[in-house]
Amino acid sequence: MTHLQRASIHWQTDTQGHTVPVSDVFDDVYFSQAGGLAETHYVFLQGNHLPDRFGTLHDHQRFVIAETGFGTGLNFLATCLLWADTAPPSARLHFISTEKFPLSIADLRTALTAWRDERTTPWIDALLEQYPLLMAGCHRLHISETITLDLWFGDAYESFSSILATSTARQADTHAGAIQKVDAWFLDGFAPSKNSELWSDELFALMAQLSANHATVATFTAAGFVRRGLMSSGFITKKIKGFGHKREMLTAHIDKPTANHTAQPKSVAIIGAGISGVMSAIALSRRGHRVTVFDKHAPMSGASGNPRALLAPKLTLLNQAMHHLPTVSFLYAYRQYSAMNTKLDKLGKLGKLGKLDKDTQAHPAVFEMTGVVDFLLPSQKSAEKRAEQIADYPHALIHRIDNDAYPTADITSFVPMGGLINTASIRTLIEHDDKISFCQTTIEHITTDTDGVTVMTQDGQTRFDTAVICAGFESECLSDALFVCRKIRGQLSWLELDHIADASLPSHPVKYDGYCASFCDDGVSKFLFGASFVRNSTDTTISDDEHKFNQDKLNFALPTLGKQITQALDDKPNKLDGKVGIRAQTPDYHPLVGQVGNEPNLYTLYGMGSKGFSFAPLCAEILADVMDGGILPIDKTLLDKLNPNRPRLQTPLSDV
Repeated sequence: MTHLQRASIHWQTDTQGHTVPVSDVFDDVYFSQAGGLAETHYVFLQGNHLPDRFGTLHDHQRFVIAETGFGTGLNFLATCLLWADTAPPSARLHFISTEKFPLSIADLRTALTAWRDERTTPWIDALLEQYPLLMAGCHRLHISETITLDLWFGDAYESFSSILATSTARQADTHAGAIQKVDAWFLDGFAPSKNSELWSDELFALMAQLSANHATVATFTAAGFVRRGLMSSGFITKKIKGFGHKREMLTAHIDKPTANHTAQPKSVAIIGAGISGVMSAIALSRRGHRVTVFDKHAPMSGASGNPRALLAPKLTLLNQAMHHLPTVSFLYAYRQYSAMNTKLDKLGKLGKLGKLDKDTQAHPAVFEMTGVVDFLLPSQKSAEKRAEQIADYPHALIHRIDNDAYPTADITSFVPMGGLINTASIRTLIEHDDKISFCQTTIEHITTDTDGVTVMTQDGQTRFDTAVICAGFESECLSDALFVCRKIRGQLSWLELDHIADASLPSHPVKYDGYCASFCDDGVSKFLFGASFVRNSTDTTISDDEHKFNQDKLNFALPTLGKQITQALDDKPNKLDGKVGIRAQTPDYHPLVGQVGNEPNLYTLYGMGSKGFSFAPLCAEILADVMDGGILPIDKTLLDKLNPNRPRLQTPLSDV
C-alpha cells in the first residue's frame, strides 16, 4: 500500500467572479459555484430519484449510497439536506464515498465556504468537525443520529474491492443473514478523459456485485465507453438531458434476482456494563434497537471504573495502519468521545445534569484532549527504528519531541489528539439516555434458540430477540463456546496533590511502562499512576505491594516527580488510594467481536486487555453492523483478526 497523497489544488476565478478549487493533477474544477448545488440536485439526487425514494422509505429502513470521488463533499451535503427534508425520522442513511486524493482540512474549509447559508452551515460544521486525518483506509463519521458517512481514502477500486471481499466472506457464513447492498450510486470523478481510473470496466463490475436489486446510477457524463461499460456489467442505461449547457447525462439501474436486505428493530440484552457493554448499547440503540444492559454493578464499574483512563494510540508502520486495530480504533474512539462531550453539553444546557464541577460550574467532560507524552515503550526496536515508525504519520496525530524534560526516555513523542477519559461522565450519559435501559442484577444463565434468547437472572427470566455478552473476564461463564482469556489484575494508584508543587507535575499525561496524569474531581487536584500487571489473578483487594510497584515504575520514568510523591506519602502515610480491575487478555491481543460459535442470536465483545477504552467504540460499531448485516468500516484482514472463532483461539491459553 502506498502512502496517501493529499489533493494538490489551486484556486481560480470563474466567469461569474467566484473562486473555485481546481485539481492540479486532473486540471479540472471540483464544482461550479454558479450552479454547483443545483447541478448536484439535478444529476445525482433527481437522477437517482432520491426525492421520491427517501420520502417512501419505511420506518427504520436503511438506505445506502456509494460515491466515487468525495472531492469537497458537496454531493454528500446536498444529500443530507434532502434526507432531512424527506426521509422518515427513524430511517438511516449510510453514505459511502471514496477519494484517492483527499483535500486537506484547510482546503476543504475554504471550498465549503462557497455554500454556507442558514441551511447548509450545520451540515458543513458537522463534516469539518469530524473530517479525518489524511490516512489510507476507512474513516466512519456519524454526521447526525441517522446519517453515517464512511470515507474510504485511497483508490476507489481497492476500496470497493475491500468492501466486497468483507461482504462475501460474511455471506459465506451460514449463520449470517443478508448483507446490506448499495441502493444508489453517484459516479462523480473528474471528467473521464482526465481521470480514466474512475470509469473502468473493472470498477463497473464491482458496482454490479455490490448493488441491491433495483439499484440506480447517475453521472454527469454521457461518454460512450462509460455507457457501454455499465451495460456490460448488467446495468440498464438511459440518456437524459444534462444539466445546464451539457446536452446529455447517464442514468442506469440494475435488476437482480435477490430480495433486498431489511433490518427491523430488535430487543437486545447486553450482559455487562463496562466500556464494551456501554459502547455496544450506544451503537445498537443508534440503529433503533431496544437495548437493556444487565450488570451486577453500576455502569462503568470494574475494570472500566478507574477515575481516569488514558486514550493514546499504539502505532504500527503507516503503510500497515488500515489493518492495525490499535491505530484505526484510536482514530474512531477520538471522534466518538469528542461527540460524547457535545451530548453532555446539551444535557447540561437542558438542566438534566445534577452535580457540577466546583471550578467550572459544568459537568466534567467525557474526553479531556490534553495531549499525551509517549515514551514509545515497551518495544524491542531501537530508538531510531521507533522514530522511523512514527515519522510518516500526520503531525496532528504524533510527532517526536525533545527529551530534555524526560531524560530517562531514549525517545519521546507527543500525541496531540490523546487525552483522558472521565469514566464517571460516561456513566452520566448512559443514565440519561432514554433509549437504553439498565438493570442491576446477576445473570445466572442464557439459553438461545432460532427465535431468540432467554436471559435468566436472580429475579426471573426475560425474553429477547438477541443478546451480546460483554462481561469481560467473566464472559466465559455465560457460554461454553467462548474463549477462556488470561486474567490480568491491574491496580491503579492516586493521591491528592496538596503537598506536591504544581511546577513539578508533567503538563500532559505521560505514557511510559505504565502511565501517569493529574486530574481534578470536585475541585480537588489528584495525581494517578500505574498500573500493576499480575497474571492469573481475579483478587480485587487493594495491595500495598502493588502501590509500591506503581511508585517504583513512576520513580524510574520521572525520578524528580517520583521523589516528591514519595516524600508526600512519607509525610501523610495511608493517603494513597487505588482501584483494581481485572482485564481479559487473548493470546493475539485482539478482542472477540461477533457471533458466539454456532449459537443462534448470541454475540460477544470482550477480551480487550488494557486497551478497552481505545478498542471498544470501533469494535462495538463493527459488532452492530455484523448483527444488522450492515456494510463494515474495516477490511477483511482486520475482521478476521476479531473473529471469535479464529484459529488462534482454538487452542487453550495454557497450550499457546
